[in-house]
Amino acid sequence: MTYAPIVVFAYNRLDVLKRCVASLLMNEEAVESDLFVFVDGPRLSKLDDYKKVMSVQEYVKTISGFKSVHYQLAEANKGLAPSVISGVSNVMEKYGRVIVVEDDLFVSENFLAYMNQGLNKYEDARNVFSICGYTNIVKRPSNYVYDAYFCARSSSWGWATWKDRWDSVDWELKNWAAQKNNSSMFKAWGGSDCWRMLKDWHDGKNSSWAIRFCYSQFLQRGISLFPLVSKVGNNGFDGRGTHAKKWSRFKFEFDKTADKRFCFPLEYEINKSLYKQVMFYHSIPIRIWSKIMYLIH
Repeated sequence: MTYAPIVVFAYNRLDVLKRCVASLLMNEEAVESDLFVFVDGPRLSKLDDYKKVMSVQEYVKTISGFKSVHYQLAEANKGLAPSVISGVSNVMEKYGRVIVVEDDLFVSENFLAYMNQGLNKYEDARNVFSICGYTNIVKRPSNYVYDAYFCARSSSWGWATWKDRWDSVDWELKNWAAQKNNSSMFKAWGGSDCWRMLKDWHDGKNSSWAIRFCYSQFLQRGISLFPLVSKVGNNGFDGRGTHAKKWSRFKFEFDKTADKRFCFPLEYEINKSLYKQVMFYHSIPIRIWSKIMYLIH
């Protein structure tokens, strides 16, 4: 099997990056996988940023255990979205597929097996937009035999995709008047928060690459694959992340089995029961509760 390259995006948190890399190395496939690490530069507005970023950069130079290790150390701060878009695009040019992890994530011992098997199985299924490693807690329907499921909305917490799907994304969305006509359908498709996040990006209130990726998936009527049990956990809710708070409405059950035998869906259909469970996390009542918890924490 040919293994997809792993792309890790890091910034100024040395401890979480070390845990992320250590968890990747627990995967047997790591020794056959090329690793690319992109470290963003320090922000001038943060007095202690330079020292933190330098410690991350020095650690990255010592990483081993993968087939090969490559790194790009930015001198100035680009921000996550420009870093992801340019970094993934560059690696795609050579490999045609990527597995992407941000530094505040940790992965299961079967993460790389699941991601690579998914990439191989659905490579020619143009409507499958991405393979996602994270999932919220969902209950398997009684008649559901697969270990993964399709959903309309993708996740940016440990994901993979192919060059043709990545290249199909319109990152600029210059014809905004036309996009506004899709607001209601976009919310119905991916959850009540979808359009607000996209509009906030347009208005300069966020720089999210992920919501633009989701929007492209919506326009193309694509679907994404998710595991029934999460292969990814998130360390990012410690208050130190650029965009994360100290509490999250997204809850997960972490896969500790290391089982690499996966039964993937044969039909490109969204299971209604699982879809309803996933969309619950994006519902208006849960989002209101989240805002209250953000204030508390």
